[in-house]
Amino acid sequence: MEYYFADKTEQLIRGCYAVQNDVGLGRNEEAYQRAFEIWSGEERLPIVSKPPVQLLIRDRVAHTLYPDFVGWDNIVVELKALPRAIGPSEELQLFDYLRARRSRLGLIVNMGLDRVHVERRIFDPVETILTEDFSYWNNTINGQDRDIGIAIRNAILLVYAEHRTGYSLPVTERLLLTALSICQLEVTVRPIAPAMFHKQVVHKSSLDCFVIAENFVMTVTAHFDSNEFAKSLGLSYMKTLNVPWGVAANFSIKELQITGLRERTK
Repeated sequence: MEYYFADKTEQLIRGCYAVQNDVGLGRNEEAYQRAFEIWSGEERLPIVSKPPVQLLIRDRVAHTLYPDFVGWDNIVVELKALPRAIGPSEELQLFDYLRARRSRLGLIVNMGLDRVHVERRIFDPVETILTEDFSYWNNTINGQDRDIGIAIRNAILLVYAEHRTGYSLPVTERLLLTALSICQLEVTVRPIAPAMFHKQVVHKSSLDCFVIAENFVMTVTAHFDSNEFAKSLGLSYMKTLNVPWGVAANFSIKELQITGLRERTK
């Protein structure tokens, strides 16, 4: 099968080789990026460096992404100088850019080894579904807590309505924080809490959660197969912080899973 944008991809790769051959090995990422900018200008190619891509929630900017290069307004190029193989974090970063720009083709170029290494990725959006389980709240949550719980759910659904799923965890968290703000919810991000053993403090560190209106813990995962880890994490943090309610959300590739949590839930 013929490669998508094969001729343009080959031009970009030739440029990467030209840059590494001239700049040399073992230089930092900024050096290679600047050299690639010069090369693309000399070749008079329609390649833009770090064009901003804004992610909006109800017309409010939640986050701005800056892909290293975009060629022909279609091909996203993420340039690295890593003394190792390209890994999952670099792939997630590229897919964030492709998803945000609605582009289909991306290249991860690693200049950090003894020869240029290129990973080519195609992004095709998938249909997503929503799964909710608030059974632990049924007939137990009421009053102001119930109103806050509904507002938290609305904030999560707002993110899903405008962006579906598939972004990396850092981007997903930025979207959620904006949606929670729009829903007028007070949020503490990654509260500091002690770790206890035999009633002794053994360490203090931040918890990977949001505390909302002092009475709710929200835990979020992305790209997990299920919501189980976010649920277990939420219950653990609820116990640590002595918070009665929680919401666990997993933004997987094809599904948003939301679960309401209650203190001492089995």
